[in-house]
Amino acid sequence: MAVLVAVDPERLVVRLTGADRLWALSSGVVAPTAAVRAVRPVSRAEAFALGAGLRLPGTFWPGLIRAGSYLSRTGGRSFWCVHRAEELLLVELDGQPYRRLVLEVERPAEVSRAIARARFR
Repeated sequence: MAVLVAVDPERLVVRLTGADRLWALSSGVVAPTAAVRAVRPVSRAEAFALGAGLRLPGTFWPGLIRAGSYLSRTGGRSFWCVHRAEELLLVELDGQPYRRLVLEVERPAEVSRAIARARFR
């Protein structure tokens, strides 16, 4: 796993490194911190129940990886970079190309709190 998240009062930066850049066909996502509507750790089951939709572009191998951009039936785009972790980070955005980021990061609860502090303080 090579997803790095940095946050400050101005912006949220999600960087992909290593093979994740290849799987997602992306180096990551940058969004204004003010665009964060909600952030929280979620279980893998809860994240996958949200549904990803049509892959464009990205990679999906059942049980191994879901990475890249996805378009849901409702027209919203999401960005995923998930391998096998049981706890993931869910970031919901307003007014951005992606409505949802679903990420496998180290210590999702800590990252969630850091984003929430930067956004909602």
